[in-house]
Amino acid sequence: MRFLPDNPSLDFLRKEAKDFHTALRESNPEASLAEAQRILAVEYGMRDWPELKSEVERRAESAPVAPDGFADALATTFGLGSVTSPASPVSFTPMGRCWSITTGRGRWLAVTVYPWITNAQAEVGAQLRDAAVAAGIAAPTPVRSPQGLLIETVEAQAWRVHEWIDVGPSPVTPTLAAVARRIGTIYGTLHSLAIPSESPINPYMTSRPPDSEWEGLLDRARAAGKPWAEQLGDALPAIFDLCTVESDIDGSEVILCNCNLIPENVRTSHNDELVVTEWDFAGSLTSELELGSALTHWTLRPSINGNAAAAFRDGYVHAAGQWPRLGLASFSVAITAYLNWTYNTICEAIDPTDSDHAIFAERETTDLLKRPITRSSLEQLLAALEA
Repeated sequence: MRFLPDNPSLDFLRKEAKDFHTALRESNPEASLAEAQRILAVEYGMRDWPELKSEVERRAESAPVAPDGFADALATTFGLGSVTSPASPVSFTPMGRCWSITTGRGRWLAVTVYPWITNAQAEVGAQLRDAAVAAGIAAPTPVRSPQGLLIETVEAQAWRVHEWIDVGPSPVTPTLAAVARRIGTIYGTLHSLAIPSESPINPYMTSRPPDSEWEGLLDRARAAGKPWAEQLGDALPAIFDLCTVESDIDGSEVILCNCNLIPENVRTSHNDELVVTEWDFAGSLTSELELGSALTHWTLRPSINGNAAAAFRDGYVHAAGQWPRLGLASFSVAITAYLNWTYNTICEAIDPTDSDHAIFAERETTDLLKRPITRSSLEQLLAALEA
């Protein structure tokens, strides 16, 4: 599922449609541009391409407006200089809305972050980000406040700021083989850094809701009259089956990993360079388990993409020198993160924080239930990698 920015560009959407067309033709040479446009529109939650274009026009006329004093307060807190124009909305993400801030010193991207992303956590990400940039991976430049902090609270919300860079859209899915190879190279480069990490693995990647909580969630969805409640009920057997896939993590193999290098956190730049925009989720993990997670995001959406899987593997081997032997247990962290994300998204859809989160959670829930990860899909992905 894709989300439109607050000020979407038809030129960006046309480029995305062309990229999507190319990706479709890798598996179906007869796919037309019109079909690619229609499918891309559906990915954005619209019926067809004309409706998507109409939504672009509507958003241009009703863009969100920043609260009074917000831009000045943020600029003062991060020492960005004097604001020279009103803050403009960029996009809504699960963490909140991002804003473009322009001051006498330049242009900046202000990003909301989850409450658990403290300065200590941001410093972990900065360590990996700095090493990655030194190794040739493109990433935004973070801004520290005059106090030297990466995270500051403005109007009761945690924020961080990056220097503005001009980028294009996130890569389309199904992933182009050429893009998958570059992503594999990025993962191989990061894993080759082998930065030691002694912090505990984030419980979000190791602790799953028990079966009873899923059953309770289904009861809540039915009570709320959600149209997808019975889809959730139908999905529970496959969810319970996934919960049986586990892995013992070897502490001696843990390194510092990005942990969230997914399509939504990558943007295309000049000459099709890929820019990794998110580093705040960095933490301890093994390369094998992060690879399992990466493959579910880059080669399993919207369905198994054998060409992308092979290209990803080739790019990884080019950078890291070898490809680990993967089994079903290699996906245990991916499964846990998927289950937690699905569970939390459904909770948000039932009892949303605000209207923006309500729209996001409803669309995401529908997409998750329509295209779930299953034991069978993971076994097929393994078979594709071994082909």
